[in-house]
Amino acid sequence: MNSDKGTLRAKLSIVVGIITVVFAAGTFFLTRSDVSSLSTSSVAGLALIKTMAKQSLPYELALSNNKPTVIEFYADWCTTCQSMAPILNKVHQQYGETVNWVMLNIDDPQWAKPIEKYRVTGVPQFTFLDSNQQETEILVGKIPETIISKVLQELLS
Repeated sequence: MNSDKGTLRAKLSIVVGIITVVFAAGTFFLTRSDVSSLSTSSVAGLALIKTMAKQSLPYELALSNNKPTVIEFYADWCTTCQSMAPILNKVHQQYGETVNWVMLNIDDPQWAKPIEKYRVTGVPQFTFLDSNQQETEILVGKIPETIISKVLQELLS
């Protein structure tokens, strides 16, 4: 009788062990990023973000020239920021003459005050300011091009 209980316990231990290994392996494969699909687009998106940031208007100048302003709060590590870079570049080309474009990296300590002022809750965050630098709209996350364009059209009308 005791040997039957011992055998049953041994079999149960083996089953629990197998279930644990299968669960751990499944969790590993299901939560792993598909590196092959992310690497090229992430690198291209990051490069575009860096280029756009260098070309963006300085924050202080944008607040003083009486034009509507879009402030994009971003981070280099943000994959959503990286994936949206081509869309934002296209919108910037459409509206660049009529709107100030400012990009502030949230990881740069010099932007702590604007981050607090505009209540940045996530990245990317797009803060739209009218020509008097009054906040008109805040959009956070992956935003479709049509929505960004609509907000810009309203800002300019």
